[in-house]
Amino acid sequence: MPSPDYKWKRFWCPRSGHINLADGGYLCDPEEKWGKIYNPDLVTFDAISDLPCLALLGEPGIGKSHTIEAEKNEIISEIQKQGGQVLPLDIRSYGSEDRLVSRLFDSLEFTQWLKGTHQLHIFLDSLDECLLRIDTLATLLVDEFKLYQNHIQRLHLRIACRTAVWQPVLEEGLKQIWGKDSVGIYELAPLRRVDVSKAAKIEGIDNPEAFIEEVNRKNVVPLAIKPITLEFLIKTYRSYDGKFPPNRRLHELYLEGCLWLCEERNQSRISSKLKGNLKRQQRLILAARLAAITIFGNKFAIWTGIESDVPADDVLIEKICQGTERVDGREFEISEEAVEEVLDTGLFSSRGELSRMGWVHQTYAEFLAAWYLVQHETPLNQVMKLIVSPEDPERKLIPQLHETAAWLASMRTDVLQEIMKTDPDVLLRSDIPTDANLRAAIVDNLLKQYEQGKLFDSHRDNYPTYEKFKHSGLAVQLLPYIQDLSKPIDARNAAIDIAEDCKVDELQEELVNLALDSSQSIYLRVSAAKAICTVGNLSARLHLKPLTCEQLLEDEDDRLKGYALAAIWSDNLTVEELFNVLTPPKKRNFIRIVSNIS
Repeated sequence: MPSPDYKWKRFWCPRSGHINLADGGYLCDPEEKWGKIYNPDLVTFDAISDLPCLALLGEPGIGKSHTIEAEKNEIISEIQKQGGQVLPLDIRSYGSEDRLVSRLFDSLEFTQWLKGTHQLHIFLDSLDECLLRIDTLATLLVDEFKLYQNHIQRLHLRIACRTAVWQPVLEEGLKQIWGKDSVGIYELAPLRRVDVSKAAKIEGIDNPEAFIEEVNRKNVVPLAIKPITLEFLIKTYRSYDGKFPPNRRLHELYLEGCLWLCEERNQSRISSKLKGNLKRQQRLILAARLAAITIFGNKFAIWTGIESDVPADDVLIEKICQGTERVDGREFEISEEAVEEVLDTGLFSSRGELSRMGWVHQTYAEFLAAWYLVQHETPLNQVMKLIVSPEDPERKLIPQLHETAAWLASMRTDVLQEIMKTDPDVLLRSDIPTDANLRAAIVDNLLKQYEQGKLFDSHRDNYPTYEKFKHSGLAVQLLPYIQDLSKPIDARNAAIDIAEDCKVDELQEELVNLALDSSQSIYLRVSAAKAICTVGNLSARLHLKPLTCEQLLEDEDDRLKGYALAAIWSDNLTVEELFNVLTPPKKRNFIRIVSNIS
């Protein structure tokens, strides 16, 4: 994977640019209006194909080789139509400088180019897989191309390489030969939502949107946006008949996905003995060490250059190379070579500068940092010192560490119980155990935090994950908040949202009464009517019919009327009745709700 049949349209980002994954964790589509605004740096290969010298980079598993091959096949015929020649060369099998020089610079294509006046397009693939030392290879190529600088205006060069092993000496040498403005260094961006959907369909998943929804629900989008782990997700999804394993918790799924990214899956590298010296479990624990250092040390990237140039936000690679790690009862030393091997996995990508390597997705770092503490059985008091703000008198979590704290809570019940006391909303991002007493305690703490004004959810950011709190006694727990007028609106509204998302149909009558009660806040009445659309039976929905005929000044955007219409259409409302109650919209919200029921 990926197969040529996917026909994905991929995008490239200059190393000095930025890749935005704000579309729910997917690449913001540069072909869409807002996607272009969010990702102004991204370009197609066509947009950069005229550059005389291009280095096309990508971390393992991102689909670089396939993408470059597809692009090369498309442009070769065009090059030949224009009278140019193509010299494609996969250099992974070359272990001799003389042999490589002979095959490239003494080739028939190259010698004909020197004698002629036509353009020559050289494609060098698998630079990182060459049997020559990468630094030796970089110097060799620069020295050889310099010999033909007088003809360089007729020479186009394309180099494919893994991001982590791209050489500064090669980049600087190419810029000296071709000129700074004629050299482009680009990295391949992750997949868009539409790409994932397309792959799912081609792989035989009948309902790609259901697959996307399951990926979103399981919070595994970072695994879906890379072809290598998308393959893992699709195979897992199909094996369990359209679901991810119900008995496998989210952190277990992430762990398996990270192991995939730590494994060398390129057959040519394996055959060439370039798979590295570490086993994938060793790479994983070392990657987790890097995660703990960057997350808890508030560092942005790993700096592999000289110490005097290290940015303040980075950690120097030498600082990491201390001590040992243990896998399967056996220790191994943390050397600079071992760290570099881990930086060359699919977990990392460059951060704009030649010596700067960072996480390909922040979620990997947050998960592995938590997993590292679990693997080392870090005492609870030390864990809390790492994630709790020392200046906060209420001992609340450091905001930047909420995601890492959620992962910790998924893997350690003692951490979950501590977080529950001060930051129960953070647990919405984690796996919640099925124990009813524990879920009830979390809900109790969550509602009390709203009641005490310590939590605010004006944008309902937490709403999609409330289903995790479902337990047998939830209706009894929520009832006082739905009925009691003395409780704060935010707390009551949270209770309504929980009832809706957990489909607590025992509260239908109370929700209907609240929606119809003109003495209640319009904000709560709208939430109750919305909940009835989900949990209400035919009888409960019918009780909302009077709301479709009323014109309430306080219902400024017609949301109450809109949800009432949605609740009773079409079982309790005829087409004629529907058109009789329609009125000119006050705001767009009403139109959107009506369009959803039509």
